[in-house]
Order: sequence, then C-alpha cells, then structure tokens
Amino acid sequence: MSEELRLRWTSQVHYLPGNRFRCPPREVPTRTSEAQLRSLMQTEKWTPEERAATLVHLAAHSLKDGEQEFGRALIVEALQTGSAEWGNRYVEAVAYLLACLVHDMATRAEGAKAWEAAAEHFAVAAAQYVLCEQDDLALSCLHIGLKCVQKYEGVAASRAASALIQGSIALRASTDETIGWQLHGLYQRLGYTMCGSTADLNAMILLHQAAKGMDFTLAIESPGPLIPSSRLHQQLDKAETRASLPPDPEFPFGVESAMLYYVGSGEAEPESDPDAWQRNLQRVTDRWISRELHMTRNLVRNRLVGLDEVQAVLPEDTVLISLFLVEMRDGTTGTPQASTQGLAVTREGFDYRTMVVKDIHGGLMQFTRAGHTLFAHPSAGPIAALRQAIVADPLHRLVSRDAQLQLSEASHHYLAGLAACLPRWRAQGKRHLCIWPNGPLHYVPFNLLPVAGKPVADDWAVTQIPSLSFLRPTIHTSSPEKRGLVTFASADGGARHGLDSQESLEQHASMVANAMGGTAVLGNAATPRRFLADLANARYVHVAAHGAHNEWASWYQCLFLSPAADTDGRVFAHDILRTDLRGVELVTMSSCESALGRFDPNDNLRGLPAALLAAGASAVIGCLWPVHPQVATVFFTALYEQLSTNPDRRSAFRAAQTHTRNLHPAYRDWGAFCFIGDWRATDSTQGAL
Repeated sequence: MSEELRLRWTSQVHYLPGNRFRCPPREVPTRTSEAQLRSLMQTEKWTPEERAATLVHLAAHSLKDGEQEFGRALIVEALQTGSAEWGNRYVEAVAYLLACLVHDMATRAEGAKAWEAAAEHFAVAAAQYVLCEQDDLALSCLHIGLKCVQKYEGVAASRAASALIQGSIALRASTDETIGWQLHGLYQRLGYTMCGSTADLNAMILLHQAAKGMDFTLAIESPGPLIPSSRLHQQLDKAETRASLPPDPEFPFGVESAMLYYVGSGEAEPESDPDAWQRNLQRVTDRWISRELHMTRNLVRNRLVGLDEVQAVLPEDTVLISLFLVEMRDGTTGTPQASTQGLAVTREGFDYRTMVVKDIHGGLMQFTRAGHTLFAHPSAGPIAALRQAIVADPLHRLVSRDAQLQLSEASHHYLAGLAACLPRWRAQGKRHLCIWPNGPLHYVPFNLLPVAGKPVADDWAVTQIPSLSFLRPTIHTSSPEKRGLVTFASADGGARHGLDSQESLEQHASMVANAMGGTAVLGNAATPRRFLADLANARYVHVAAHGAHNEWASWYQCLFLSPAADTDGRVFAHDILRTDLRGVELVTMSSCESALGRFDPNDNLRGLPAALLAAGASAVIGCLWPVHPQVATVFFTALYEQLSTNPDRRSAFRAAQTHTRNLHPAYRDWGAFCFIGDWRATDSTQGAL
C-alpha cells in the first residue's frame, strides 16, 4: 500500500488543480521554465492556488535535473503562497516530494563526506516523511543520519545530533510500539555518541526531552479530561471485570518489582483460561487508552527548550537534575556497560556527569517464559532490592544494615556522580533538588540517599518531575468557587474485593480534613461518583483508601471506595483520566505505593499519578511503599496544617517530612513520601517555558 501511495503522490504533484505548467516534451532546465512562468504569473495575475500548484510542479522537475535545493525553495514558496486550506489538502503529496528532494540532498552530502550537512538533511527528510505517514522511510533517514553524526566529534557532532533529535520528534505522532522501540534505540546511541568531556549540554537537554516522556509531556501540556471514543467506551465496559493475579507470578527480581519493567505488548499471556483472557483484554484496553490519550493531545506541537530557557525559569534555590539511563561502551573491548547520565542545571550554570556501573552489562534485559516477555533495565533489580531492604524491619535501627550498605553504594550511581556537587551547591544557597528521573529511577527514594554519611533530606527539599513542563507556572489556577480540602475514606471499601475493613482509614481522613478546616466524605458517602465530582471541584484532595496496582494494565490501577448501585467501589486511573482536574493544586494519597505506576521504553508514565497529572492536577504526593497508618496520619495532617497558612507546596512537604521524621525516625516511615509535579505556590511569578 505504501508503494502505491508513493507512486500516486509522485504523479499527483504534476497535476495539482490550478497547475499552469505543462511537462515539457524534452528536459528543459527547471530554472529556465521558472523564469518564463514567473513572467506569466505577473502579467496574467494568477491566483495564489495557481501559483502554488505550478511551483510544486516545477519542484518535481527539479528532482530530475539535480536542482534539489532549488526545488526545496520552490516548495517553501508554494506553501507560503497557497492558502492554509490548500496546503492541508495536498499535504501528503507535497511532503513526500519535499522529503525526496531533501533526502537526495542528504545523500549527496553524505557522498561528499559533509557529515554535518548530511545529518541535518536526513533529519528534515525524516520529518517530511512522517507528514505523509511514511514512518519506515523516516526511521531509515534517522538511522543513516546517526551514522553521519558518529563520523564527527565536538561542536559539529552536537549540531548534527540536535538536528536529528528535533527530526525524531515528528515520529512521536505514531502510536506504533515498534517505532517507540526504534526511537529508544536511537536515543541510546545518541546518548553514547554525545557523552564525554566535550559534551554539548544544550544538545544533551534536547536529547533528554525527546527520550524521556515526550508523549506524557504532550498530555500534560494540554491538560483536561480524556474524551474516549465510542469504541473505547465499549472496550472499557468489557474490561471492567476484576481479573485475578496470574497464578504464582514469577518476576526475576521478585513480585514487588512488577512495576519496574517496561510496558510492552509482549506481556500478553498465551494461556486461554478466563482470568488470562480478562487480563489480556485489559492489556489491550490499556494500550488503547494510551493511544487515544496520545492522539488527542498530539494536536499540540511540542517545542523542545534549550538550557538557557530552563535556567530562566528555575528559582534561585533550585537545582534541576536530569537523569538518563544510557548504554555506554567499554573503550577497549566495546562491551556494553550500564550507566547513568546526569545533567544538573542551576540559574548560574551547569554540571554534567556519566556514571558507569561496574560489572553490570549494558542494554535491556529480556525475560521470556512460554511466550510471555518482559523487558527491564539492568538497574531494575538493584532498585527492587534496595526498596525491599528499606521496608524490612530495621530492628531498632533507623534502617537495616543491608539497606544502609545498598544506599551507600547507590548514592553516586543513582545521582550520576552529581552527589559530589551537593556541598558546593549548598554553599551557593541552593536548598531544593528537583529530580527528573528515567525508567526505574522514578521509584528510587532520592531523599534517603546518603551524602557525607547523612540522607540528602537532611539539607535538601527533594521533589520529582516527570517532564520539564512542570517548570512552568500553573496555567490553570484554582477558581474562587473551588472548595479548599476534601478528604475521602471508606473503612469497608475493599471488603467486596477481599480486603479487611479498616476503621482507621476514616479516622485518618477526619484528622487530615480538620487540619485545614476541610470536608471529610466518609463511609457509604465516599462513592466513586462522589469522589470524581468532588475531585474536580476542590483545591486540595486527600484519599485514604486501600489501593491496588494492576501490573499488566496500569490504567486499571485503582482505589477502593464505597460501592453504590452503579459501581463496585473501585476508582480506576482511567476514570480519573476522564475527569477535568484543571485548577486542582494537589492530590495526596496514603494508599500503599500510590506514587508508583509504570513506564514504556520512552519513559511515558501510566497509572494513578500519571492520570491525575494528565487530567490537570498540578502535583501529587503518594507513597513509594506501604506506610503504617499512624505515620501517614502524622505526615498528611502536618502537610495540610502548613498549607492552611502558606500555599507553598514544597515548603509544606518539607515541613511535614521533617515533622514526621522527628516522631518516626525510621527511614521506611518518613522516607516513603514522594512529591511529583509542580512544587510552587499558585501565585508564583516565575517565568514560563
């Protein structure tokens, strides 16, 4: 089909409506024909559409006589001359012609060993091929362009790499999982090519934006409710039935590590029993939700921002640390090595490190059993082990000896060696670490990592962002009509699903509401319908409920509230995704591991936190692991007491963390809480990206 389309477009540009240029019986130089036609355009007063169609036809002939640069200029002029409607009507044929012209220019530059120009031309050609949905040709251009980049070092290589990164963004319009994996590989190779002592940090920040959650960035830059198609509505209804866990699930790093694997269609189970069928149906629906979210939000064109723009919006006391898991190569043997690339940005300057992890092979790990395939980064295992060690009984210590050892070993790796810069930044008056993680690093307790023998949280407020978009001020601020704080809890919410009743949940919710003079919705009143309605109309929302992950379909991660006539009490992430949360400043959850979700190969998040942020909430505070109810009550009560007098979310988080630590000093208690999203007060006057 693609070949037929290409042939049709190749012919179509010769016969566009309004075209006044006839193909000559013999080859006449394009420039000669162009001079004659321009004279006629003036004397006969051609319409804009006639001019545009004729210029495109001329450009098609320039492809034959080696005048590709001239032909490119003709197309640019045609698009500027014709109306927007005209350009949209023939976008595919014109884009294909332009792609062919620029591809020929790239091939010529490659033959002349002008690698930088070749890479830049291949990047432009890739973007044009995407416009006419020729993704295979676009990927081919990017991979050839990468080879050109690898011929260079220094500034020229960085310029060429930046062009390729910009060109790759066009492919984010695709929902094809194969293309996602292809881009993942491209970004890995670019990351390796661009590292080193002469790394161009402006190119590096572009790479991090492209490789880390670009689809999710598009979603949060156009927040609000997802409006599902009628087909997706039907699919959601079919997939609502609760599916049991796979029998005796076998995860290489333990069942707790399920959220640390990359989302992929290879996870489908080959078994045909009813539960496996239901889980596979939810997997399909989960991908469908992501696809529609991506397609509806992709109407907003994303612009990558430079380091100077990032610096301009950072508060004086903040250090942004962007982390990227990249595969390096041993300089002697060429063996792949796992590493973490770290780029730190402050108002005053930059720091860059690449930390190679010794004795850990690079590349992704693939685990297959009976056709069920999982992919994980090599750091997933150590991170799972670290989390398990932290929550283990410390036996009257602040943290177990095993966890202390693992934290010490992890500190430099998970911060990419930038931990050594913390004392210097501290001396400069910095007090806030804003971490932009990647892959399984999203679930590292950065506030517990030791620096000079003490946790980072001793001297720093630590928050996380899943996208640079959270550096902009909140666009959708709370309206005066929004209520202050609403808390939700249902002691028996999980009873229908085999969970024990827990009266302390409702007591907890009442205490948290009282801390800010808010409203507590408890017991039978705390239904999913009431929750979603109040969630959209409150400034702050807190949920004290049992929660459940869905390891095979993250948009089915859920909270258990009270059942009603039309619901069994579960609130799914996809329910939240369909709610308008613009103007909601903070959503907090005390349920187990409520700060977790899953991510795909290009770091697009899914799950409860992702749903809240994509729907418009400014920030989320959740738990990295199960927390004792008493500890959760202390933390969230202190948090909202602070917010009742000062809307600065970061200060409130820091104060609540410190207060909780004073009363419950074990790492697994106070270190469990994770802040994700925009940390600033609503009235922030900081600049915007």
